[in-house]
Amino acid sequence: MSFSQLDPPLVPKDGHTLRLLVPVRVSDPTKQDERSLGDQRNKADKWLQDRTDYPFELVVLEGRQSGELLDREEYLKLIDEVATRRYDAVISEDLGRIVRRIQAHLFCEHCVDHQTRVIAINDNVDTARDGWQDASIFSAWHHERSNRDTSQRIKRTQRSRFGQGGCLSCEIYGYVKPLGAKSEADVSKDPGAESVYREWFRLLDEEDASFADVARWLKATKVPLPPHARNQEWDGKMVARTTFNPMLKGMRERNRRKTQRVGSGKYKSIKAAPNELLQKLAPHLAFFEESYFDRVVAKLKDRNGAFRRTDNPAADPCLFRAKKDTRYPGRVTFCGICGRCFVWGGHGQADHLMCSGARSHRCWNGVTFDGTLAAPRIAAAILSEAELLQDFDPAFREMVNEEAGRLDDQRDHRIRDLKQKLEDVIRAISRVLAFISKTDVEATASVSEELQRLEREKMRFKAEITEAEKTPSHAIEIPTAEEIKHLARESISELVPHSPEFVRAMRKLAPKILVFPYRLCDGGGIVLRARFRLELGNLLPNRQAAAALREPLTRVLTVNLFDSPQREEMRSRIIALRAAGKSERQAAVECRITTTAAQRAASLQRMMDIMGITDPYVAILHPPEDCQKRRRHKSPDYRFDPLPGAGEL
Repeated sequence: MSFSQLDPPLVPKDGHTLRLLVPVRVSDPTKQDERSLGDQRNKADKWLQDRTDYPFELVVLEGRQSGELLDREEYLKLIDEVATRRYDAVISEDLGRIVRRIQAHLFCEHCVDHQTRVIAINDNVDTARDGWQDASIFSAWHHERSNRDTSQRIKRTQRSRFGQGGCLSCEIYGYVKPLGAKSEADVSKDPGAESVYREWFRLLDEEDASFADVARWLKATKVPLPPHARNQEWDGKMVARTTFNPMLKGMRERNRRKTQRVGSGKYKSIKAAPNELLQKLAPHLAFFEESYFDRVVAKLKDRNGAFRRTDNPAADPCLFRAKKDTRYPGRVTFCGICGRCFVWGGHGQADHLMCSGARSHRCWNGVTFDGTLAAPRIAAAILSEAELLQDFDPAFREMVNEEAGRLDDQRDHRIRDLKQKLEDVIRAISRVLAFISKTDVEATASVSEELQRLEREKMRFKAEITEAEKTPSHAIEIPTAEEIKHLARESISELVPHSPEFVRAMRKLAPKILVFPYRLCDGGGIVLRARFRLELGNLLPNRQAAAALREPLTRVLTVNLFDSPQREEMRSRIIALRAAGKSERQAAVECRITTTAAQRAASLQRMMDIMGITDPYVAILHPPEDCQKRRRHKSPDYRFDPLPGAGEL
């Protein structure tokens, strides 16, 4: 085909070479042939060869996830690449390969806004033609309808097969499912599981044992895990799931839950409507009589009902809220002992945070702290540190700009080096082509592979040159200390605590908080201290200035997550009054505390003098044996298992 057969024709922006983006995608590489990615790329290549006389360069973006996901890395990269306006067009087999739903049409709008043409071959969509909006909207509707019809057809088939005894799910403990089994008739009970389940339910019913108690008994008696268990050993959650499974009374169920698509294109599991539930009797799989099973389950639900979340949205503030959408300092606080994240709900206190490793008996640091008090303390420490900032002296400004000049020189040298390599590759391609034309025979496989390798090198060097040329080349404008202070005040003090804006600002300033256990040198309870790296440079809107000032504007701060006891609060004042010649009684009267409290403060100072320390709090590196409240490490389930890099900022 000739150049004129594409209407309107593809014309490169630079006048000589077409630069094209080719998104290719498969939804699930485990079920779909990844060779389809190459087929899609080849189709675009062949289509262009038949419709343009210009030389062209293809930048292929491969994806291996569902097109419904809007946060796919390759899709976000595609949007960013289009925004650079460096490409002439986006060529795809169809819009569904780029993205599904109405976002396919919105992507076309995005490309039009940035003077980039979109051509979807199979959908007959070309944004250079009048009326392309109708075609893109119809294409998005068509792909959505096809997905819906396919989903409904699969669900209809599975419902029918379930009624016939099919659709076998992963079996729980106590069942034998032969390889290749297609029906419930092929599944049988494990004879050795009868006595295990009898004792299991007896512990729950007669001895009021918890699920964790049953899990400990199962581990002690070496009961094997189910075939498809993800856990390495029995735990309370697995015991609970198995206990409530109606298969134990000979009742198979399906559609108790279903998936629902959320805004990002991902799916979440929700409760299905009661009329969607499917049930089928399988008496040969029952371990218990229905009446006994229902009575024990009802008893457990009644006993544990006070600890479950409610289904009433008005009474459950966490319902329909993403797990990541949590209050500060949630998600950014980590245990300095085992390295695991701190989570809300420590020891039954909703406002306290606790090490998740301690919950699972993998860490001995079971101390909690009040998150509602910790957030304002950390914010106050950040503001106090920001107020201490001094203006950068002229020597520092000159040094930073010299560094910027050095980086510019490095960039220019790299661009020259890349251009030289690009010229070498182009000459090598010319030599290969000359060799092929001179021999006047079809190129061998090795020659073709070498030519393809050189073409890939050529595209890579061109992309690196373009990326390097986009890097800004000018002196860095360093903000004044007052400007940085204003940004800090605006980011923290003027926001409502625990609001989404406050949480985002705090996570930007203190992205990771480590919590360590401490104790007064004369004994007492264990408390927690937070240590974090304050990164004030993240407040700067100028990325180049933020990168240059990252180190100068970084501080490591320590904040107490507790209120000091009276003997520590009054220690300095009591010692000062005693040094002034006053007795302990007189010092106590002046400080408005008891004489005993003054004596304890003085005793604490003497202990510090003996130990040669200035900070009365000492770090706890091992579980204390004299603390009656911190005995998690005495549990039979305890196994200290710190994560790599625990305690490192």
